[in-house]
Amino acid sequence: MANTEIISSLLTRQDTWRGRNLRLPRRTLGTGHNSLDLLLQGGWPTAALTELLPRRFGIGELSLLLPIVKEQSSSNQLCLWLDPPYQPYAPRLAAAGIALDRLLIVRSKNPTEWLWVAEQSIRNGALLLAWSGEQHLRYTDLRKLQLAAADSSRAAFLFSSIKTLTDPSPAALRLELDSQSVNQLQLTVRKLRGKAPGDRLELNLDHNSTQRIALNQLPTGQHHAYGSISASGSGN
Repeated sequence: MANTEIISSLLTRQDTWRGRNLRLPRRTLGTGHNSLDLLLQGGWPTAALTELLPRRFGIGELSLLLPIVKEQSSSNQLCLWLDPPYQPYAPRLAAAGIALDRLLIVRSKNPTEWLWVAEQSIRNGALLLAWSGEQHLRYTDLRKLQLAAADSSRAAFLFSSIKTLTDPSPAALRLELDSQSVNQLQLTVRKLRGKAPGDRLELNLDHNSTQRIALNQLPTGQHHAYGSISASGSGN
């Protein structure tokens, strides 16, 4: 391939940014929250990896992605959840209008398998929601996921430990998440092209039908089912 062809190929990629070029709109997917769309300059970036970093898990972080999961599953797109920290609760997801037959939960056996599943799910057109758990992902590992998203023009989402916030990341968007009260999230932009780090938003989730529920409030024997707000007692 000639050098000019290589350059042209690079310039057509969604993860390539040409400085001072403001004419190329960034493709996004609506988040389901108007104020969040405004903060993110349109919504979740497509052809890109989004990294979500909760101060602690179980503060309602999954609620951020339920609208896009609902939209994608309703469009017959497979939504793959890789190593969620809690056993999801199917009745709550169904109540949120999510097509459960389009959800696939995968438990990986080791970091190598985790990375393979994550990359292949993106490249094969699935909407990926992945949790890194206690494993430390190298920059090169994250880069593979970012490149897979760019090549497939898909949005992919990774929940990472807050401990990794100071580590470099190729993700197009990094959001720090915190919560001081039930059904409310505090979002802080840590990385987004064209947005100064530190911009914040308090997002009220009260209007969502998927409110957080403690484990002891769930019907006995039902919290083993797949797919929903985490039945961990955390209530994503």
